[in-house]
Amino acid sequence: MVAVLAKLTQLEESVARNEKITSTGFNINKLCLFPNAKLPDKFRPIDFAKFDETGDQKVHLTGYIGALSMWGVEKDAMAQMFSQTLVGHALHWFTSLDERKKRSWEDICAAFVAQYDYNIQLEVTTRELESTKMEAKEAFADLVKRWRAKAAQMKDRPSDRDQIRMIVRNLQPTLARHMVMAQACSDFKAFFDTGLAVEEAVQLGILDKPEPASKPKKDVDSKSMKSRFEIQQIRILRPF
Repeated sequence: MVAVLAKLTQLEESVARNEKITSTGFNINKLCLFPNAKLPDKFRPIDFAKFDETGDQKVHLTGYIGALSMWGVEKDAMAQMFSQTLVGHALHWFTSLDERKKRSWEDICAAFVAQYDYNIQLEVTTRELESTKMEAKEAFADLVKRWRAKAAQMKDRPSDRDQIRMIVRNLQPTLARHMVMAQACSDFKAFFDTGLAVEEAVQLGILDKPEPASKPKKDVDSKSMKSRFEIQQIRILRPF
């Protein structure tokens, strides 16, 4: 009877678990991928860089594995903690990943690299960099930040001197006019500081903005000719 009662108890618990899974669609027992994984006794929490579906996934893995290997963390523990380094769509991808692709740390690494392989296939070209123009109300600092982010994705990016020349050509006309000589800056930091100073001077009115273009002389001449013609017409109609 004792054995029968024990089996009945197990059966009731199993039915109760299945009912919860059916009602919620959530199996809490499968949330822990590697329940036997343990961290070393002296391990201290690490503030891992977060992967948000952009950037080089191989670089992310290298940094993560390197940081944990120094503490002697085993593969199962690496796999168990990996989701802590993901945010946004990347975290959603991982939680939705087929369980058959999360049976080992090697499986997870392979799935992760394959999922975001297109990130490292997209390389910014020099032509794309040259087409990065300053928007009408964009601040100089924002343009440089946007520019450097693109340049960082290039394997063979232009030298700082060449990038400086490209940026000056892509500035708004007023700022570009005053930044021509800044192309001779010795390094990118000096160029950046000069750009901030020039932009502020333009905004304060210390450096003049270009005068509006004067009307073509022919317009003035045409008006004066019209006036003379009208006077002549009046004289013809009223000779005295």
